[in-house]
Parts: sequence; structure tokens; C-alpha cells
Amino acid sequence: MKVRQQNLVLADDSGQAMAEYAIVVAGLMGGLLFLGFQIIPEFIRAFQRYHDSYYLILSMPWG
Repeated sequence: MKVRQQNLVLADDSGQAMAEYAIVVAGLMGGLLFLGFQIIPEFIRAFQRYHDSYYLILSMPWG
């Protein structure tokens, strides 16, 4: 009977660890999602500036 009680105690700890893991991962994913909404427009603006600069160099008269 002691073996059964010991298994139940381990199962409870495992369940708590899984719940904590799920909360931490959900928090990290939410934080990354929030930062993504702030960073992605900056990347788009940087790419547009790079594209405009490249087009300016190609369209300059050489000669």
C-alpha cells in the first residue's frame, strides 16, 4: 500500500510542475507576441529604407 501512496505523491508534484511550466510558457509567448507587434513595423521600415536607398543608387546617372 505504501508504493501506491508514493506514486500519488509523485503524480501531484508532476501535475504542479506541468501547470507551472504551462503558465511560464504562456507568459513568455504572450510577451514575445506583444514585442512582435512593436518590432515588426520597425523591420518593415528598415527594409523600405534599404530598398529606397538601393533604388536610388541604381537610378543614378553614371558616366
